[in-house]
Amino acid sequence: MYFSAIQNFMNKSISIIAVAIVSFGMIAFGLTSCGSSSSPVSVQSKNGPDSLLEVFNQQILEDPDNYVHYVDRARYLGQISQFADAFKDIQRAMELDSNKAIVHYEKGELYWKQQDVKNAFECYKKSIAKEPLYVDGLIKTASIEILLNNFDVAMGHLDNVLKVEMTNSQAYYFKARLFKAKKDTVNAISSYQTAVEVDPTYYDAYIELALLMAEQRNDLAEEYYKTAIQLRPRSIEVWYNRAMFLQENGFRKKEYYQQALNCYDTIAKIDGNFSTAFYNKGYVFCTYLNEYTKGVDNFTQAIKLFPSYFQAYYSRGVCYEKMGNKKLALADYEMALKIKPDYDEAAIGKGRILGN
Repeated sequence: MYFSAIQNFMNKSISIIAVAIVSFGMIAFGLTSCGSSSSPVSVQSKNGPDSLLEVFNQQILEDPDNYVHYVDRARYLGQISQFADAFKDIQRAMELDSNKAIVHYEKGELYWKQQDVKNAFECYKKSIAKEPLYVDGLIKTASIEILLNNFDVAMGHLDNVLKVEMTNSQAYYFKARLFKAKKDTVNAISSYQTAVEVDPTYYDAYIELALLMAEQRNDLAEEYYKTAIQLRPRSIEVWYNRAMFLQENGFRKKEYYQQALNCYDTIAKIDGNFSTAFYNKGYVFCTYLNEYTKGVDNFTQAIKLFPSYFQAYYSRGVCYEKMGNKKLALADYEMALKIKPDYDEAAIGKGRILGN
C-alpha cells in the first residue's frame, strides 16, 4: 500500500477534488461576484496591515482602468483565502476586458482553490476559447480532461502547448499521465523522462517514474526516489514510497529490508505521529526478519498513536502467537475484531488459538 492509499486510510487527507471530477457533481460554494470596486482591500496580519496587498491597492489607485492590476490582486487574495474580495476583483477585470484569457483562467483558479471543479473547468475552457494558445489554460484543461478520460481532447491541448513552448515540462508530465491512464506504460515512462530532462527539479515526475519502475521491480525506482529525496528531503511521501519498494523487493536483495527500516526511521523523525511508519517497521520485523519482539514494540507504538489501528492489533497478535504467548495473541485478535467485527484474518487467528 503506497503513500496515497495510506493517507486515505489514516484520514490524513481526503481527496475531495478527485471525487468531484469523477462525479462532476461538486456543489458550488455560491461565491459570485457581487459588484465591483476600485477601493482598497484591507487584510490584517499578525504584523499589521498586509504590505504586499497595499502594493496592489496602490497600483489600482494609480491606474484604476487597467485590468491587470485587478487580476494580480485577485490572485493574491485567492492565495490568502480572501475569496469574496478576489471574485469582486475578477469581476472588475472582466468589466474592463473580458476577452483576456488570463481573467477567465484566474477566475478558474479561485474556483479550483475552493474545490469547485465544475466551475473551474468551465473557466479554464473559456480561457482557451478566448486565446486558443494560452498555455496555462491548455494545461489545466488538459489535466481535467485526462481525469474525465477525454484523452484525444487532452492530447490536442498538450500538443498545442508544445507548439508554443517546446520545453514545457508540464506538457510532457501530463502527456505521461494520459499515457498512464491508457495503460501505455512505455510512452508514460518516456514522457516522464522527457519532463525531468526539461526540468531536473520536477519532483512529481520523479515520483511517478519511481512508481512505474517499482511496478516492474526495476531498481531504477531507487534512483528516482533518491533524486526526489534530494529535491524534498522532508517529504514523507517519497520516504514512504521508497521504503515500500525496498520492503517489497527484499526477497531479491536482503539489504533492502534494513534500508526500508532506515526509511521508516527517517519518517518518524520528520513526523513522530505517523503511525503507519511504525506499523510497517513492525511488519518488516515480523514477516521478513522473524524478529518478533521488535515487531511487538513497533506495533505497540503504532497503536499508541492510532488506538483504532485494528491491523496493528492483529499483527501484534501474530507476533505474540509466534512467540508462544497465546493469551496475549488472543487478546489482540479480539481487540481487532472489536474494532472491525468483519476482520477475517483476526477471526481466523482467534479460531486458531481457541482450537488449540
